[in-house]
Amino acid sequence: MKCIDRLIETARAEVGGTESPPGSNRTKYGAAYGWDGVPWCVIFLWWCFRAAGLSELFCGGRKTASCGVLYSWYRAQGQTVPVSEARPGDIVLLNFYGGKDPEHCGLILGTGDGWVSTIEGNTSYSYNVGSQDNGGCVAYKTRLYRNIVGVVRPMYKDEPKTDYEGHWAEEHIRWAMDKGLMTGYEDGTWQPDRPVTRAELAAVLHRLKGEGA
Repeated sequence: MKCIDRLIETARAEVGGTESPPGSNRTKYGAAYGWDGVPWCVIFLWWCFRAAGLSELFCGGRKTASCGVLYSWYRAQGQTVPVSEARPGDIVLLNFYGGKDPEHCGLILGTGDGWVSTIEGNTSYSYNVGSQDNGGCVAYKTRLYRNIVGVVRPMYKDEPKTDYEGHWAEEHIRWAMDKGLMTGYEDGTWQPDRPVTRAELAAVLHRLKGEGA
Protein backbone atom coordinates (compact mmCIF):
# COMPACT_ATOMS: atom_id res chain seq x y z
CA MET A 1 0.00 0.00 0.00
CA LYS A 2 1.32 3.45 -0.93
CA CYS A 3 2.13 6.01 1.76
CA ILE A 4 -0.78 8.28 0.79
CA ASP A 5 -3.28 5.41 0.73
CA ARG A 6 -2.10 4.25 4.15
CA LEU A 7 -2.39 7.75 5.59
CA ILE A 8 -5.88 8.31 4.18
CA GLU A 9 -7.05 4.90 5.36
CA THR A 10 -5.78 5.75 8.86
CA ALA A 11 -7.62 9.09 8.86
CA ARG A 12 -10.85 7.59 7.52
CA ALA A 13 -10.93 5.11 10.39
CA GLU A 14 -11.12 8.06 12.82
CA VAL A 15 -14.15 9.80 11.27
CA GLY A 16 -16.86 10.16 13.90
CA GLY A 17 -14.44 10.44 16.81
CA THR A 18 -15.29 13.15 19.35
CA GLU A 19 -13.94 14.95 22.38
CA SER A 20 -14.65 13.45 25.77
CA PRO A 21 -16.30 15.15 27.53
CA PRO A 22 -17.86 17.36 24.83
CA GLY A 23 -16.36 20.83 24.61
CA SER A 24 -13.21 19.85 26.52
CA ASN A 25 -10.74 19.52 23.62
CA ARG A 26 -9.72 16.26 25.30
CA THR A 27 -9.06 13.42 22.83
CA LYS A 28 -6.91 10.34 22.42
CA TYR A 29 -4.87 12.39 19.93
CA GLY A 30 -3.96 14.98 22.54
CA ALA A 31 -3.21 12.27 25.07
CA ALA A 32 -0.81 10.58 22.64
CA TYR A 33 0.77 13.93 21.79
CA GLY A 34 1.34 14.77 25.44
CA TRP A 35 -0.67 18.00 25.38
CA ASP A 36 -4.40 17.44 25.80
CA GLY A 37 -7.31 19.82 26.29
CA VAL A 38 -6.14 22.23 23.56
CA PRO A 39 -7.38 22.84 19.97
CA TRP A 40 -6.36 19.71 18.13
CA CYS A 41 -6.78 19.94 14.34
CA VAL A 42 -2.98 19.87 13.83
CA ILE A 43 -2.50 17.30 16.59
CA PHE A 44 -4.99 15.06 14.75
CA LEU A 45 -2.84 15.20 11.59
CA TRP A 46 0.29 14.52 13.66
CA TRP A 47 -1.46 11.45 15.12
CA CYS A 48 -2.53 10.18 11.69
CA PHE A 49 0.98 10.45 10.25
CA ARG A 50 2.35 8.70 13.33
CA ALA A 51 -0.27 5.93 13.26
CA ALA A 52 0.40 5.36 9.54
CA GLY A 53 4.14 5.00 10.19
CA LEU A 54 4.93 8.28 8.44
CA SER A 55 6.03 10.49 11.33
CA GLU A 56 9.08 11.77 9.44
CA LEU A 57 6.83 13.31 6.78
CA PHE A 58 5.03 15.51 9.32
CA CYS A 59 7.26 18.56 9.85
CA GLY A 60 10.37 16.42 9.47
CA GLY A 61 9.39 14.23 12.42
CA ARG A 62 8.85 17.22 14.73
CA LYS A 63 5.82 17.98 16.88
CA THR A 64 3.60 21.02 16.55
CA ALA A 65 0.02 21.85 17.46
CA SER A 66 0.09 25.17 15.56
CA CYS A 67 -1.31 25.74 12.07
CA GLY A 68 1.07 28.65 11.63
CA VAL A 69 4.15 26.63 12.56
CA LEU A 70 2.98 23.75 10.36
CA TYR A 71 2.55 26.01 7.34
CA SER A 72 5.81 27.88 7.95
CA TRP A 73 7.81 24.65 8.17
CA TYR A 74 6.56 23.27 4.86
CA ARG A 75 6.98 26.64 3.18
CA ALA A 76 10.60 26.77 4.35
CA GLN A 77 11.19 23.37 2.75
CA GLY A 78 9.64 24.49 -0.53
CA GLN A 79 6.82 21.97 -0.13
CA THR A 80 3.85 24.18 -1.04
CA VAL A 81 1.72 23.69 -4.15
CA PRO A 82 -0.88 25.91 -5.88
CA VAL A 83 -4.43 25.24 -4.73
CA SER A 84 -5.37 24.32 -8.30
CA GLU A 85 -2.80 21.49 -8.19
CA ALA A 86 -3.90 20.02 -4.85
CA ARG A 87 -4.28 16.24 -4.72
CA PRO A 88 -5.06 13.51 -2.17
CA GLY A 89 -2.53 13.39 0.66
CA ASP A 90 -1.85 17.14 0.64
CA ILE A 91 -2.52 19.21 3.76
CA VAL A 92 -4.82 22.22 3.37
CA LEU A 93 -4.54 25.28 5.63
CA LEU A 94 -7.76 27.23 6.17
CA ASN A 95 -9.12 30.51 7.51
CA PHE A 96 -12.89 31.05 7.77
CA TYR A 97 -12.72 34.68 8.85
CA GLY A 98 -11.16 36.42 5.86
CA GLY A 99 -7.61 36.46 7.21
CA LYS A 100 -4.40 35.25 5.59
CA ASP A 101 -3.07 33.31 8.58
CA PRO A 102 -4.07 29.64 8.88
CA GLU A 103 -6.56 28.89 11.67
CA HIS A 104 -7.44 25.30 10.79
CA CYS A 105 -6.19 22.39 8.69
CA GLY A 106 -7.22 19.11 7.13
CA LEU A 107 -6.07 16.21 4.97
CA ILE A 108 -7.16 16.42 1.33
CA LEU A 109 -9.06 13.45 -0.08
CA GLY A 110 -10.08 14.87 -3.45
CA THR A 111 -10.57 18.00 -5.51
CA GLY A 112 -13.19 19.65 -7.68
CA ASP A 113 -13.98 22.91 -9.43
CA GLY A 114 -13.18 25.48 -6.74
CA TRP A 115 -13.20 23.10 -3.78
CA VAL A 116 -11.35 20.31 -1.99
CA SER A 117 -12.76 17.44 0.07
CA THR A 118 -11.05 16.70 3.38
CA ILE A 119 -10.92 14.81 6.63
CA GLU A 120 -10.45 17.20 9.56
CA GLY A 121 -10.06 16.94 13.29
CA ASN A 122 -11.71 19.39 15.69
CA THR A 123 -14.44 20.49 13.29
CA SER A 124 -18.24 20.33 13.26
CA TYR A 125 -20.52 17.85 11.52
CA SER A 126 -22.75 20.68 10.34
CA TYR A 127 -21.92 23.76 8.27
CA ASN A 128 -24.64 25.78 9.99
CA VAL A 129 -24.26 24.74 13.63
CA GLY A 130 -20.98 24.65 15.54
CA SER A 131 -17.48 25.91 14.88
CA GLN A 132 -15.67 24.76 11.78
CA ASP A 133 -12.25 25.16 13.41
CA ASN A 134 -13.00 24.06 16.99
CA GLY A 135 -16.02 21.84 16.67
CA GLY A 136 -15.07 18.76 18.64
CA CYS A 137 -15.19 15.92 16.13
CA VAL A 138 -13.43 14.22 13.20
CA ALA A 139 -15.49 14.62 10.03
CA TYR A 140 -15.51 14.70 6.25
CA LYS A 141 -15.73 18.26 4.92
CA THR A 142 -15.81 20.19 1.64
CA ARG A 143 -13.85 23.46 1.59
CA LEU A 144 -14.08 26.25 -0.97
CA TYR A 145 -11.00 27.91 -2.43
CA ARG A 146 -11.95 31.21 -0.78
CA ASN A 147 -11.22 29.73 2.66
CA ILE A 148 -7.90 28.16 1.68
CA VAL A 149 -4.73 29.92 2.87
CA GLY A 150 -2.34 27.37 1.40
CA VAL A 151 -1.69 23.75 0.44
CA VAL A 152 1.43 21.79 1.39
CA ARG A 153 2.66 18.42 0.14
CA PRO A 154 4.71 16.09 2.35
CA MET A 155 7.54 14.25 0.58
CA TYR A 156 5.85 10.92 -0.04
CA LYS A 157 8.84 8.88 -1.22
CA ASP A 158 6.93 6.23 -3.15
CA GLU A 159 4.87 8.73 -5.12
CA PRO A 160 6.17 9.25 -8.69
CA LYS A 161 5.87 12.57 -10.45
CA THR A 162 2.76 13.11 -12.53
CA ASP A 163 2.78 11.38 -15.91
CA TYR A 164 2.35 14.70 -17.72
CA GLU A 165 5.41 16.46 -16.24
CA GLY A 166 7.84 17.03 -19.10
CA HIS A 167 5.21 16.15 -21.70
CA TRP A 168 4.95 18.55 -24.64
CA ALA A 169 1.36 19.35 -23.57
CA GLU A 170 2.10 19.94 -19.87
CA GLU A 171 1.26 23.67 -20.06
CA HIS A 172 -2.07 22.94 -21.77
CA ILE A 173 -2.92 20.15 -19.32
CA ARG A 174 -2.31 22.43 -16.34
CA TRP A 175 -4.47 25.11 -17.96
CA ALA A 176 -7.33 22.64 -18.49
CA MET A 177 -7.13 21.51 -14.85
CA ASP A 178 -6.97 25.08 -13.56
CA LYS A 179 -10.11 25.94 -15.56
CA GLY A 180 -11.90 22.84 -14.30
CA LEU A 181 -12.36 21.52 -17.84
CA MET A 182 -10.56 18.20 -17.37
CA THR A 183 -9.20 16.07 -14.54
CA GLY A 184 -7.02 12.99 -14.39
CA TYR A 185 -8.13 9.40 -14.01
CA GLU A 186 -9.08 7.80 -10.69
CA ASP A 187 -5.61 6.26 -10.29
CA GLY A 188 -4.04 9.74 -10.34
CA THR A 189 -2.65 9.51 -13.88
CA TRP A 190 -3.44 11.69 -16.88
CA GLN A 191 -2.35 9.31 -19.66
CA PRO A 192 -1.77 12.33 -21.95
CA ASP A 193 -1.26 10.24 -25.12
CA ARG A 194 -4.44 8.19 -24.65
CA PRO A 195 -7.18 8.93 -27.24
CA VAL A 196 -10.18 10.85 -25.90
CA THR A 197 -13.58 9.15 -26.01
CA ARG A 198 -16.79 10.73 -27.27
CA ALA A 199 -18.10 10.82 -23.70
CA GLU A 200 -14.98 12.57 -22.40
CA LEU A 201 -15.12 15.11 -25.23
CA ALA A 202 -18.80 15.76 -24.53
CA ALA A 203 -18.00 16.37 -20.84
CA VAL A 204 -15.29 18.89 -21.75
CA LEU A 205 -17.56 20.73 -24.20
CA HIS A 206 -20.33 20.88 -21.61
CA ARG A 207 -17.99 22.36 -19.02
CA LEU A 208 -16.62 24.81 -21.57
CA LYS A 209 -20.12 26.00 -22.43
CA GLY A 210 -20.82 26.44 -18.72
CA GLU A 211 -17.95 28.95 -18.59
CA GLY A 212 -19.71 31.03 -21.19
CA ALA A 213 -17.27 30.27 -23.98
